[in-house]
Amino acid sequence: MSINFKAYSDSWLKAVNDKDTSIMSDILSNDFVWVNDRFNFKLDKQETINWCKDTNYTALDFSCFYENDEVLVGTHNVIEPNAPDSSVIFIAKIKDKKIVSHQYLREFQR
Repeated sequence: MSINFKAYSDSWLKAVNDKDTSIMSDILSNDFVWVNDRFNFKLDKQETINWCKDTNYTALDFSCFYENDEVLVGTHNVIEPNAPDSSVIFIAKIKDKKIVSHQYLREFQR
C-alpha cells in the first residue's frame, strides 16, 4: 500500500472519529513516534492508537500543503468538548512506505 496524504488523513479520521484504528495500525511503522516539542508530548505507535480510541476530540477538514515519498505536510481542525476550536499543522515522515513520525503544532488563536 502506498502512503499519500489522503490515505494518512483518512486513517486519522477513522481512528479518532470512528474509533477504528485498523488502517492506522497498518500505516504506522513499529517505531513510530508522535511528538510536540512545545508541550513535551511524545507517544509511540501503541500509545497513539490507544489515544485515538480514548479521545473525545473530533478531527476534520484535513488539507494538504505538500506531499512526496518522504514527507506529508498538512493541517486539520480539532473540536474538543469545552474548549475553543483549534487548528493543527503537522509533518509526517515516511520511510519504507510507513509513517515513522508525526510532529505537530496545535493553536487555538486563528
